[in-house]
Order: sequence, then structure tokens, then C-alpha cells
Amino acid sequence: MSVEEYTREFEKLLIKCDLREAEEQTIVRYLGGLDPKYAHVVELQQCTTFDEVCVLAHKVQQQRKAKLHKKYPLKPFLKCQPSNKGSSYPPPKPSVPTPSTPQKSQAP
Repeated sequence: MSVEEYTREFEKLLIKCDLREAEEQTIVRYLGGLDPKYAHVVELQQCTTFDEVCVLAHKVQQQRKAKLHKKYPLKPFLKCQPSNKGSSYPPPKPSVPTPSTPQKSQAP
């Protein structure tokens, strides 16, 4: 689940439950359900509002994705080559069939 999806679901449930609590408690609750690889980074920052925490969590996710793409860039599709042990690649072209009956030579 993306951070954006999690945040939408979290906010929807806050409204549905009509939960009234201190903003600090809402932040703690949000971070408790957020994917730990994002939550650990967000917790290290000084955020004072729930909105700041949500924006920062989204930024952390985007940075991790960008970093992942730099580390493992997409490579162009390479054509697979068969791995037949003992045979050469490319496979030999079929030879032209020779006639089974000898041809008569014509004399002038």
C-alpha cells in the first residue's frame, strides 16, 4: 500500500470514527500504522502538524523509489538466446539438399 493510499484510508477512518484527540496522538497513531521503512525516517524529523507528517511520509516514499531506480535502472529488453550445450550459436544453416540421382553431363 502506498503512503498516499494509507493516508487517505487513515483520514477516512478518523472522520468515520469521529475521533477527537490531540494532534500529537494522531501523529503517533499514523506513524504506528505507516510502513516502518518510511515511519523510521519521518520520526527523525521535527514535525508539528499531522499534515506535515503526511507530506514528509510521501516525500520519503518518493525518494526511496527514486533511489531504487538509480540503483537498479531499467535495462532495455535483450533477446534471449537459446542455451543448447554442445551446439554453436547461431545454429548452422540447413544445407541445400543434394539430388539422390547423379546428373548426366551434357557433351557438346
